[in-house]
Amino acid sequence: MYNPGHILKHPCPECGGELILRNSKYGLFYGCANYPKCDGSHGAHKKTGEPLGIPADKPTKQSRIEAHNLFDKLWNGPEATMRRKEAYKWLARTMDLDKDNAHISKFSKEQCDKLIKILTKELKT
Repeated sequence: MYNPGHILKHPCPECGGELILRNSKYGLFYGCANYPKCDGSHGAHKKTGEPLGIPADKPTKQSRIEAHNLFDKLWNGPEATMRRKEAYKWLARTMDLDKDNAHISKFSKEQCDKLIKILTKELKT
């Protein structure tokens, strides 16, 4: 369990400052020590404070959101073609990753862009 004040080993992707575990009305998150000069942040597990993936800059975060929105359609909703566990196995195979790294929250912008391209084709078929 991580406590507020815990410093993440990864630096802020926006400015290189420290990311510190904080609590807000929305729950735990990692915020840049240079706030308000820098508004870099990273998600944390709501109960344990464990970081959710690897911190990313704004363009990478945006690509992760887009990739996740498409990926989730594989296993959730009316277009679903597989179960969640199967979808993550598909993700690992498709991106040539082991299961521990087959999480969009760990992807670079380039990996997200590649996945978006693949999913766009996959979901059209």
